[in-house]
Amino acid sequence: MRVATWRGGSEITIDTVPDPRPASGQVLIKVHSSGICGTDIHKTQGLFPGIPPEVLGHEFVGPVVEVGEGVDPKLIGKNIACTLNASCGECQSCMTWSAMHCEREPRLAGGFAEYVIVDQRQAHIVPDSLDPETAAMTEPAACVISTLNMLGEIESGCDALVVGGGLLGLLTVGVLKLRGAGRVILSEPNPTRLSMGRQFGADILNDPTEVDVVDLVNDLTDGHGVKIGVEAVGVPELVANVSKMIRPRGNLVLVGVSPQGSALPVDLYDFHYKEITMSGAFGAGDAFGEALETLPNLNLAGVVSGRFPLERTAEALQISSSGTGVKYMIAPHD
Repeated sequence: MRVATWRGGSEITIDTVPDPRPASGQVLIKVHSSGICGTDIHKTQGLFPGIPPEVLGHEFVGPVVEVGEGVDPKLIGKNIACTLNASCGECQSCMTWSAMHCEREPRLAGGFAEYVIVDQRQAHIVPDSLDPETAAMTEPAACVISTLNMLGEIESGCDALVVGGGLLGLLTVGVLKLRGAGRVILSEPNPTRLSMGRQFGADILNDPTEVDVVDLVNDLTDGHGVKIGVEAVGVPELVANVSKMIRPRGNLVLVGVSPQGSALPVDLYDFHYKEITMSGAFGAGDAFGEALETLPNLNLAGVVSGRFPLERTAEALQISSSGTGVKYMIAPHD
């Protein structure tokens, strides 16, 4: 089969490797769609941990074409979306924190390939209400849901700000509205992404190059700030900016992943005085199944900005990194 291998930097090679065969407890998936995640791009830029050579891609979906010993053969033909690891469910991390922190099970991914082997415990059957391409966005949706789950119940009618209109930001807007938030402000300089905020339920759209978002939030909230402020880009300077717009006893939520080694850029006196809580989440946590149930309730029309064959993976990563669209897919069999 063919795979797109990251060799370091921006170098991607298309390689032919032996066809995989599932071992006991494993399933073989024919990849229909594999989304390009910001962390895939950040690895090629040296902003996220990664050791080449590596087959990137962890937001994938496709039908099961073969199963190993001990796996129900009825899975064959079912469209499957996958978590990043199988999760033993028994170690201290699984029981105390989340499946993403499992100490025993390795990550099995590599969706920029024609086929992928995963453990059956990673596999979630895609409901008939979801087309495969939409289902490929389950993992990022689960990341958003896991992060917001850490807040507990959303205060009904509260003001919220989401900075960043990429897929994670748009999904955050949508889930906040589903959970009862009141006015949700989306701040994003890209006009395509910003306008898409409407279909996810954003009440106020802000282009920060035209209207300062701090001034906007102060005007809307009489200077008090928003209950929930979300940074969905992964830029420490934006985290600092969002922190200034949160009301007393509000929440600073990190959905975007800042580069490894980033220093906390906030005014700690301000945090202490206003009693602000900051939280982030490690990937999908335990929310993958919840994300599959949530996606049909969101309007994802037009979110996929392009599909690329495996041979154009390097080009797709470059275009995705430019921020001109929202979500790009690798389609190994198109």
